[in-house]
Amino acid sequence: MDQPTSMAAAIAWGQFVEVAYQMYASDKINPPTPANFPAGWERVANLTMTPRLELIHEREFAGFIAQSATDPMQQIVAIRGTESGMDWMSDFEFILETFHEVPGSGKTEQGFTNLYRSMLVEYADPDSSKPLQQSLLAQIDTLPAGTKLVVTGHSLGSSLATLHAFVAASKGVQTELVTFASPRVGDKAFVEAFQALNMNQTRVYNEPDIVPKMPIELAGYRHIEPGLSINSTLFPLKHSITCYHALSTYLYVMGDEQADICKCSKPSA
Repeated sequence: MDQPTSMAAAIAWGQFVEVAYQMYASDKINPPTPANFPAGWERVANLTMTPRLELIHEREFAGFIAQSATDPMQQIVAIRGTESGMDWMSDFEFILETFHEVPGSGKTEQGFTNLYRSMLVEYADPDSSKPLQQSLLAQIDTLPAGTKLVVTGHSLGSSLATLHAFVAASKGVQTELVTFASPRVGDKAFVEAFQALNMNQTRVYNEPDIVPKMPIELAGYRHIEPGLSINSTLFPLKHSITCYHALSTYLYVMGDEQADICKCSKPSA
């Protein structure tokens, strides 16, 4: 195993993350299923997370779980990246702590880890005004035997996706990880434990994007390898920190001609 996803498949999974961003923009806590939800898939549940800064905390829509209409055993977890100010606070903690969820797996970045631990699966309950809630960690244990799980995310969402894929695979779930613009998530011991699972994983990074270069290796962080390099400076796109990092840029450079790059495309001469 440990084989990269095809470019076409990676683009398709990335489009789920684009939908998660759009859902957050429509309702920051409990968005409905949008009209442009990927065809052939049914939204099973929303995901929320709760960033915290001392006594300040707020629950946010983080992504969703979807199930294939043709193969009920195929599920996807799609997680958006940084959007709110509280998300940014979690991005910049840069402290390593032991990842107790998988014994002997080294250390992971504290902000990412705490956000992952806060994540809830929120199933719609037609008989109640409130959704049925379950922690994302606990949800792994309720997956039917034989479930095939794809976990994908962008930026901060890539970090959370990496942790979730790692936990799921460590519990025997057939898991594939596809990330875009992922920062480094853990230390050398974490990377070694992750790669020992021989999980199919694709980590796409844009050469000029600064986020995949953080946190720095001097602080003890390492990347899951191999990574799949792309370079947006070779395309007719704006040269800016924001555009280098945008998921739409990633998808366009990878070959998605439908990617919405209007904010990052260069004006016509």
